Amino acid sequence: MSRKWRIVLIVFAAFTLLVGGCAVIYHVENYNIVKKATPIGLEYLKKNYNVDVEFTDSQVFDGYVSSQVILYGHIKGDENEAINIAINYNTYEVQYVGGPEWLLEKGEKILLRNTNYKINSEVRLCFVRGILL
Repeated sequence: MSRKWRIVLIVFAAFTLLVGGCAVIYHVENYNIVKKATPIGLEYLKKNYNVDVEFTDSQVFDGYVSSQVILYGHIKGDENEAINIAINYNTYEVQYVGGPEWLLEKGEKILLRNTNYKINSEVRLCFVRGILL
């Protein structure tokens, strides 16, 4: 094998390892955020809405978009009653809760700490800085 091909292979291998390593770090950070936010969300929903929830999915926004993690799930025992909760992953404070009308009326409706939120209470769509959640 010529020296030129060896250099090309070494550069390609180094680039592949660098990109792969960054992707792993990104996923580990997101996993840790979700792992820390999940018990906070469960406790908040139990305390304020008296409901047990099972989270099935999550979405972590990058800090330049919005420093929050959104946990998606449903009420235990009823998969048709979807619920979500947004938590700021810098402070781990609940930003808002979305779910069925009957549930939100039981608790403190929707917690708003940021004036950038606009709520359409008729269908419970939450818009955060132009992003439909």
